[in-house]
Amino acid sequence: MNDYGSQNMVSQLRKVLMKKPQIFMSDVDKVKWNYEGPLDQDLIENNYNDLVNIINKSKIEIFYLELHNEDEELCDSIFTHDPSLVINEGAIILNMNKELRKNEIFSHIKMYESLNIPIVGKILDEGKIEGGDCLWINNETLLVGVGYRTNIEGVNQLNDIVKNYNITVIHTELPKIFNYNSCFHLMSIISILDHDLAIGYSKFISTELSDILKKYNIEIIKIPDEEYLNSKTLAVNILALSPRNLIMLKGYDKTAELLTKSGCKLNFFSGDELCIKAEGGPTCLTRPILRI
Repeated sequence: MNDYGSQNMVSQLRKVLMKKPQIFMSDVDKVKWNYEGPLDQDLIENNYNDLVNIINKSKIEIFYLELHNEDEELCDSIFTHDPSLVINEGAIILNMNKELRKNEIFSHIKMYESLNIPIVGKILDEGKIEGGDCLWINNETLLVGVGYRTNIEGVNQLNDIVKNYNITVIHTELPKIFNYNSCFHLMSIISILDHDLAIGYSKFISTELSDILKKYNIEIIKIPDEEYLNSKTLAVNILALSPRNLIMLKGYDKTAELLTKSGCKLNFFSGDELCIKAEGGPTCLTRPILRI
């Protein structure tokens, strides 16, 4: 049995790829990176460490991504979920549509090589896919959202790679929002919490997406409108450490109450500075390497 592979969103997380914030993250051009400023570096570090502490207490092994040049401005590299996927046979290198993030893939390749995880495929050229648009429905079914960050060419390339490993790729169109530069992914709409449970924003869940979830017997908790919008979608970005054992942002009490009523254990961390202002939640900040 390989010591890597993560073909669902909820099984016990054992190994994860993370990236520490760059020390100048608070000083970069906020318009260029589409961050909400001003940013406070100490608060960024504190938010990040809050998340890391939860993962460490859960006895999950963290592998820290290192850039070829830490002085290169690649602040979004902290969101390790996006440049790659890990299936049971190895890693798939994705192709970032955000130009500022393209060089991140080389660090992911180097990391997988150092861990003896084979690269089994790459999304190339005009094909675009980011990990935030990839949602495992179950161990054999990968749902991909097509929108600003992922295109149908990328979906087709990914399907060509994973069909060799008995994985089915299905796709759904994402709603169009007003800010093209915003980091709006499939995971900005929905998160999987258990094999049969998800949380989502009902106004952005299309009939097609709803039908897909019903087909696979996944119940949807509807996140309260005000908490979804006040968090700039990030309250719905929830990471499962194991089924219904979740990490979520602190401060969204109505959402937390709904989750608790559904039998979920909640682990909270402060993310106002890092997550809300830089557009990425706990799922974005982690790339699962091994779930069992």
